[in-house]
Amino acid sequence: MQKKDQTYIKKENRVMVLDLIKRQGPISRAKIARMTKMSPTTVSRIAASLIEYNIIRETDLHSSGVGRKATLLSVNADSILTVGVELDETKARICVINFLDKVITETEFDLLENYSPGNVVKQIKDQLAALIQENNIHWDKIVGIGVGLPGLIDHLTGKIHISAQLGWNHVDFGQLLENALEKKVFLDNELKLKAYAEQHLGNGRHSERMVMIGFGSGVGSSLILRGDIYRGHSNFAGEIGHTTVDPNGALCPCGSFGCLQTYIAEGFLLEEASKRQKINNLQELIELADNNENWAVNIIERAAIYASLAINNSVCMYNPDTVILTGSLIENHPYITEKVFKNCETNIWEPLRHSFSLKRSSLGQKGVMIGAAMFAQTNFIEKLNLEEGILL
Repeated sequence: MQKKDQTYIKKENRVMVLDLIKRQGPISRAKIARMTKMSPTTVSRIAASLIEYNIIRETDLHSSGVGRKATLLSVNADSILTVGVELDETKARICVINFLDKVITETEFDLLENYSPGNVVKQIKDQLAALIQENNIHWDKIVGIGVGLPGLIDHLTGKIHISAQLGWNHVDFGQLLENALEKKVFLDNELKLKAYAEQHLGNGRHSERMVMIGFGSGVGSSLILRGDIYRGHSNFAGEIGHTTVDPNGALCPCGSFGCLQTYIAEGFLLEEASKRQKINNLQELIELADNNENWAVNIIERAAIYASLAINNSVCMYNPDTVILTGSLIENHPYITEKVFKNCETNIWEPLRHSFSLKRSSLGQKGVMIGAAMFAQTNFIEKLNLEEGILL
């Protein structure tokens, strides 16, 4: 037990030191020791192992004005590369990021019609190979691949329980992709990964308790506590779209009636509009509402009201300091976004109305693939045993 405890402590210390160097470097060993309350000897030992494996490097000498100069430590940005993949109903996105979370290259492509998990794996493999060749990326520097997609995902095994958008049930997608690429693959729900990226790189920075809510083809949420994803017991935390608001309401694809998302999600809005006239896309409905077509105004207004209630319920449950809105309804349609924000002025419970910041996602459509790549990077670092030079 003692050996296990010491291994855990060493790993936590290493991750803490590396994160400080990554976020605040160039930084001195002495400053790291002060900030982490570790001994200078421990910090120096950790730094030496990170330098040996080329993960960090010593930079130019820095003078504080008195005494001897201190050698600063910074991340070797290109020592570790990870791949991020996003899958949605019709498209996929792939990016490669370096150790400072900078996107080196990216691509977007349409998924083949009537796609199967095997076909998607082949498309990802082919597109990634082309991306690597075009940008002269060394394959051996890629230490992991993260994948974000809609649905209920077992992030520990890489299995998809159900993804209604992709039409997949009980698919061991992580293993399929690992077998094809011969790299470690990490699978997770898209909104969790997008929230993870937003908290570290976007409008959620400096937040201790952030909620991201997505409004698009479905409705979901994700909670980030002190930089980590809150998952619940089975990684299903945040499925607010399937909370029941009317047991006698419309049938949801999940099989229940009156789920929250049946009042907000894009497909349901178009279905409701089609009862009045033929509508090809959401923008047409918005244009009708903007021209004061009453029935179109009512559909949009009702969606905005329910969206604000979803925000209110999340605020009441989690008491966050920041709420980030994302999804196609928010990022592609300012008309709807404005109405959601307006409704929040009256539909948020008064004692909590001014207790949090309400913002839009700053990462937009790139958030999921960036978050997936960051998640793969984090998993690699946490499992790296530098003392033995192997993965735990």
